[in-house]
Amino acid sequence: MPLHPEAQAFLDKMAGVPDPTDENLEQFRSAAATLIAGGERADICDVVDRTIAGGDGQDMGVRIYIPREDGPLPVIVWVHGGSFVRGTLDMFDADWREFAQQSKCVIVAVDQRLSPEAQFPAPLEDAYAALVWAAEHRDEFKGDPDLLGVGGESSGGSPAAALPFLAHERGGPKLAFQVLANPLLDATLSSPSVEELATGYFLTKAQLDWCYEKYAPGEKRKSPLVSPVLQTDFSVSVPAAIITTEYDPVRDDGERFGESLRRAGVPVYLERILGHVHHFGGADRTPTLIHLLDAMLDDLRANRAKAV
Repeated sequence: MPLHPEAQAFLDKMAGVPDPTDENLEQFRSAAATLIAGGERADICDVVDRTIAGGDGQDMGVRIYIPREDGPLPVIVWVHGGSFVRGTLDMFDADWREFAQQSKCVIVAVDQRLSPEAQFPAPLEDAYAALVWAAEHRDEFKGDPDLLGVGGESSGGSPAAALPFLAHERGGPKLAFQVLANPLLDATLSSPSVEELATGYFLTKAQLDWCYEKYAPGEKRKSPLVSPVLQTDFSVSVPAAIITTEYDPVRDDGERFGESLRRAGVPVYLERILGHVHHFGGADRTPTLIHLLDAMLDDLRANRAKAV
């Protein structure tokens, strides 16, 4: 369908904003506060800050959003986006509050290290450390022992989608599901949508190339833990709720990943948001993701009940 008028208004507002470069990295980081307009921090769930050991044993923050619901509740370890180079817990706070309240899931938001100061695998190891911590401490915040998941949006989708493979490889926490919103999953930029939508929709092919070089330069971009679409055995992954967006260069990343999971027999709950762009998903984005997540969790609970 054509661009939604609200998406076109967003693009008009952002017209003239340059792609990030090494020279304007700090400006790019500070501009995120404008791009990601955090709303009011509504008192709709309980919020707890913790400091845990990150991937290299360094102090790392996590922020836990606990719905005011009777437990046990699903737990999602969430890796934030920001082109791998920007983003803070405060920046996404309002969104996570709303998502926890609407999804009735505990969100463990990860303050992973940013690139280029910390490159792959450091941010992924931070996410894995948070996953291990959440698995060990979930009973402290009403977490369901059988419904531990991972999630990520945009660039956060890369480590989030890699975590089930990494946990399987290491014999780590048993994951039940994953939630991916407009994920970046192919650092080789091989998805057809990258060429089809290379310019004109705010997120550009040039920006994708730049941010991947900050995160995983050179040959590292071919690692299946950087580019999860390049994994070879998708059967070891977990059920996925995925949303993509029509006018998004990485649209086909999420859809290719979902198709690979399906071919391996892994349940996938996927929907494309029509008429919108990567940074502006419109009013339907969150409700659609919640709908897919609910359907996935209902099926997981039904399968658990059958197994008893």
